[in-house]
Amino acid sequence: MAAEDPFITALKIHKRWADRYSIVSIILVVLLLSSASLLADMTAADAATRTGMMIVMASVIIVVCIWQAAGMIAARVHQLLLQQPDRTNIRS
Repeated sequence: MAAEDPFITALKIHKRWADRYSIVSIILVVLLLSSASLLADMTAADAATRTGMMIVMASVIIVVCIWQAAGMIAARVHQLLLQQPDRTNIRS
């Protein structure tokens, strides 16, 4: 079986941690929004306040996109570092 492309290997490594951080951030934002919604119910908040809280839910999408983009950038940097020539044997 042929060896896997180094970029694909780096992509898998960095995508894995990006996925983990995405899940953690989703859980944190959902917990925060749920507690805010519970607080709004307890204090009988108006519709404008509740709408603002639901707009905050859009931050889940933004946070996940940021983590995924960070994973892709890290994979690309990893690949670029692997492609650099070895400069340890260069004499001054």
